[in-house]
Formats: sequence, structure tokens, C-alpha cells
Amino acid sequence: MVTVALVGCAAAAPAAPGGPAAASSPARAAAAAATPRPEVSVAPLALVVTRFEEAALPPAEPTPEGLPSGRPTPTPAVAADKAWKYITLAVAVENRSDTVRLAGISGTDPTSTNLSTATLTTPAGARFRPLRSYTSFGLRTATSRNLTNYPVLLRLPPGFRATAESFGALSSMAPIQTSFIFKVPADLTDYGTLTIPPLGTLGPKTDDEVVKRLRPLIGAFQPLNLAGVQPGAAEISYAANAATPTTLSGGVGSGLAVPGKLTVTLTTAEVGAATDYQARNRGWKQLTLTLRYRNDDPSQPRTFDVAAWFFGLDGVVYAGDVPALADFGRATTPPQPAAILLWDGRAAGVDQVQSGQEQEPRKLTFLVPNGLEGGTLVLGGDVEAMFSVAGLGQPPR
Repeated sequence: MVTVALVGCAAAAPAAPGGPAAASSPARAAAAAATPRPEVSVAPLALVVTRFEEAALPPAEPTPEGLPSGRPTPTPAVAADKAWKYITLAVAVENRSDTVRLAGISGTDPTSTNLSTATLTTPAGARFRPLRSYTSFGLRTATSRNLTNYPVLLRLPPGFRATAESFGALSSMAPIQTSFIFKVPADLTDYGTLTIPPLGTLGPKTDDEVVKRLRPLIGAFQPLNLAGVQPGAAEISYAANAATPTTLSGGVGSGLAVPGKLTVTLTTAEVGAATDYQARNRGWKQLTLTLRYRNDDPSQPRTFDVAAWFFGLDGVVYAGDVPALADFGRATTPPQPAAILLWDGRAAGVDQVQSGQEQEPRKLTFLVPNGLEGGTLVLGGDVEAMFSVAGLGQPPR
């Protein structure tokens, strides 16, 4: 599935003057409400609005971590223009298909992804490009032995939502919530539809064997209908909305088994103080999850390739520092799709386990905010499983 980047600013003028729009339709149901699964022809990924704001001045740009001040910088605007206003859309990405998908968002920094070329189309036909866009998805790369870089895209299981991504074992950057800022006419009330273009480049100038296997796994986005959207924050649930019949699920202490293959058990979930003092000062704690693997194959030893992600109840996906399975050899030996789907996770597999025996517990550590109360541990690879984790509490002082 980050380097500190100075936030840039890019704006595009509307294609046509914005006049009075039709009156807003009645407010839709809250964005947190579950929606039915789409038909096969509909794009597998959708955007869910988590926050909508209107203002006469553009929002302040955040100061990247590492600079002397961590506060938002003042907006360099002298006075408001009565003919225009600024709207901010914060969104979560949701997988509404029945298979694991890679979110088609990537770029070189939080403001230079394909979200920056999204289009807001009003019912009157006026089109607007984002003044700014932010995201923490798809900012890392996986490098092969031939020094080709490929984007590490967010891996979303069926029914899951996420609004940001955080990764790091010893230190961590604060996740950037996915959002758009548009400059629109002040009298505009019906904002129409937001569309996101498909992810274009995947690294190489031409599609090599890796890219050919990567593209079918990438999910496109459904157009987001903004009719009736109201200012304010929406109550969004980030727990899994649905699980496929082949997905195993349980809680702490549960043993999930693939008959004849393996049994994996989440034995403990512990919270402690972050080992890095900067992470502690920024309000992060260390979550340690202990997994135990048992080889249920009666005929031979097995090595299990598994990656892990922690989907927090705050909408943030917590993963590893670097891709788990990025070293896939030369261009003549591209990875299988299963390996590509594990790039974004923290390595959670085990060495060879003899038939009928158990491996010593494998510990996974994630840095999460002190206020995070729980989430879902997702395993992918030789076993597709999820464990619900709750009641994390505050780290000991």
C-alpha cells in the first residue's frame, strides 16, 4: 500500500461562469448509513463525505511536521471576495465490491496525486478543479532489483473505509485526511458531482509485466453526488461493513483456521508508551499484537506469507515503514498479484513450521494515537482474516 513536503497551491478557473444553481434537493441520509452493493458494472470504490465546510477565505495550509511551528499558517488573503467562496470536502474511501481492491490514488507528495485533477461539475455544467487537495494514500514506492519504482497503493478489504494512512515503527508522521478545497461562486448551492480520474502512470513509461498485473487490482471511483450535502461533520463508522464468506473473523484470543493449512491466533493486544521520545511527545502510543501460527498440514512443513494492517476506529490505516514484499527480482520474474496485494502491509508471516507444530508468537507493533480505542487487525496472504480489537486505553506513564 513519506517524505515531508511543502504544501503547494494550484487553482483552475471554472470553464463557465457560475450562476445561480437550482435549489438543493432534500438532504440525503447520513453518510454513515450502509449503502447497497452496486452492480458489477459500477466502479468498486466510492467516496463518503466525512466533513463539509464553506468559508469566505481559503483554509489555512498546515505546517509540515519537522518545521519549528506545528500550527496552521495564516492564510495570505487580505479580504474576502464577495463573488466567491471556498468549500472543503473531507472524504473516506470505501470498497463496495466483494474482493480486495487497491485504491487508485498515488503521487509524489500529499498535494500532487491524481486527486488534484478531480472535477466538480455543477448541474448547470460549470466545472471546477481543486484549489488544493491532500491525501496520505499512495505516497510510497516499491523498488525492484532493476531499480524500477512502483506505487504502494492502499489495500482495502471488502466493506472497509479509510480516510488516511499512517506508517512507521520508530517514528510516525501525523496522517493527512483526504480532502479537497474548491473555489466556487458564492451563490452556488447545488455542487453537483465530483469525479476522480483513473490513476495514470504506475512508474515505468510503458506497462511492463508488473504493471500489467497491478492494473486489474486497482479500483476505479464512482462519481460522488453532492446534492443536498450540508455543512458540518458526519458520523462515520469505520468498522468493516461486510465480510466475504471466505474471510475469517474473530477477536482477541480467537483462533482462526484454514482447514488443512494453518491456524492463526491473536493471543494478546497490549498498549505501551512509544519507545521514541518524539513519538511520545506527539501523542502516539505503541500497540503490540501477538500472533501464534500452527501448521495444520499433516504432510509437510510450511512457511506462511502474511502481511498485516490495523484499521483504526478513527478511519486511519496503520501499516509498516516499507513494503513487505517489494524485492521481486528482475523484470522477467514479476510478482504474482497476491504479492502485489501485500506490498502495503507490515510483514506478519513466519519461518518454516513443521507439520502439526506451532511457531513461537510473532509480535506486530503499530504506532497509534493515544486516544485510539480500537480497530480491526487485517491479515492478508496465505490467510485472509480479521480480528476485532477494543478497549486499548491510554499508555502507562
